[in-house]
Amino acid sequence: MCEPSAIDPGRAFEHDGALVASLLADPLVDCDPVTGRLAPAAARAWQVAPDGLSVRFRLRPGVRFHHGREVTAQDYCYSLSRVVRPETDSALAHHLSAVEGYAEVAAGSAHLLSGVRRLTDSHLLIQLTRPFHEIAAVFSHRVTAPVPAELAEADPAAFARRPVSTGPYAVVEEWQPGRGLALERFDGYYAANGAYPDGGAGAARRIEFRIHQDLSSAHRAFLRGELDVTEVPPDQIEEAGRSGPAFHCTPNPMVTYLGFPLPVAPFDDPVVRRAVAMCVDRESIGKRHFAGTRPVADRIVPPLTGPGALPPGAAIAHRPSLNLAYDPDRARQLLAERGIAPPGGVRVLFNAGQGHEGWISDVMRGIRDGLGWQVEERRLDWPGYLRELPHATTLFRMNWTVDYLSADNALHPLTHSAAVGDSNYARYRNPRVDALIDGARATADAAERRTRYRQAEQLVLDDLPFLPLWQGALYHLVAPERVRPLGPAMNVFGVPALRQYRVVDSAPATAGSTPGAGR
Repeated sequence: MCEPSAIDPGRAFEHDGALVASLLADPLVDCDPVTGRLAPAAARAWQVAPDGLSVRFRLRPGVRFHHGREVTAQDYCYSLSRVVRPETDSALAHHLSAVEGYAEVAAGSAHLLSGVRRLTDSHLLIQLTRPFHEIAAVFSHRVTAPVPAELAEADPAAFARRPVSTGPYAVVEEWQPGRGLALERFDGYYAANGAYPDGGAGAARRIEFRIHQDLSSAHRAFLRGELDVTEVPPDQIEEAGRSGPAFHCTPNPMVTYLGFPLPVAPFDDPVVRRAVAMCVDRESIGKRHFAGTRPVADRIVPPLTGPGALPPGAAIAHRPSLNLAYDPDRARQLLAERGIAPPGGVRVLFNAGQGHEGWISDVMRGIRDGLGWQVEERRLDWPGYLRELPHATTLFRMNWTVDYLSADNALHPLTHSAAVGDSNYARYRNPRVDALIDGARATADAAERRTRYRQAEQLVLDDLPFLPLWQGALYHLVAPERVRPLGPAMNVFGVPALRQYRVVDSAPATAGSTPGAGR
């Protein structure tokens, strides 16, 4: 794997860290790896209030932390508040922004979320500041899993290196950056996670994660027999596709996009944004670099399964669409009509080492040839890239994978003004979009809720704060002679379902660069 920034479930937000956290922590509810259906996990039941202002969880008995203590409702009062506290520095805290007391804890003026309440040791109440009828789906995210206060508070630095939670695997030795990570099956796991037919217990005794600087080196290690699972770099997709049953191309609920820094001229002008977008030949670039396996995206919300999906056969009154074609001649005409001169120079920001170089080069060439602009690349390592994104002054590339299966999780983090400074990297603000998303959250009827989300999405597509490029697909190689999944090799998010991987012989499973969300 590539070096994660964190493996603590309260902080592990990007691909590799999230994959590790999914093995270390079980949330209150979980997603069926095939259907995306929400199922009882650490909670055996839940109920959203008719007004959408609260959700109650009945905790499952026998759920234990890796150090042996049984989990109670009080652990959630601590753990959810810990995620939001400024000193935790969690990029995932925004998932709890609807919980009462979020603003006070995030500002450091309160220590506990007032909306997280222990009713009894086995009953938990989450009170919200505004209605949110899909709130239960939020609690399928690992950031909401509990951690023991007695360990996390005693030595936060040590806890970050060896986090403890409730999942089927535990960290064997302290994680040291650059040296990989080993997990071993936790014998005290409750093994009643309803998302899995076997209760979610780990099939392999041990899973080892090996560190690689980029996808290409991990791919080479797989070919040498040093890894059992690896992600495939884009420039190796065609070759990997000839690997027979070892190759897995899996759709996932993700969109890759080219972002515009809206506070920065000339990208504050929607005509400029549209002209740039019309110079990006998304179909040809996708065929050239992804072997035609990633459909062009004409929406922000990816195809969804699970609770956010349309029922089979349901009619769609209005399907949002970008309505934009590749047309550099028309793009030049638009700018000429507005009297917009070429800027002095434009850069495209992206993270190096993950196979983006080829298609980014084609995007730059399209803008350069289409508009006559001087375009240069700006590539950074992953930590530097993440630091620059919130205040980027140039074009940037990004992926967004929904963290839970809801249209809200595609729209609110990317387009709501409340997410500016977090995941709304374009710094897009539109009061009408905010009102529609807030209204959708407050709507109990699922069909009407979907209609409001679609209306908000169309407004965003018309404003074009970012250009959706391609729908998600992830590419992996899994060695069938060494590991054998008990269920699907990849889950509904397109990520290796490692807890179900059975090792053919006695060796531990080894994983290379494998994704979670955002790279």
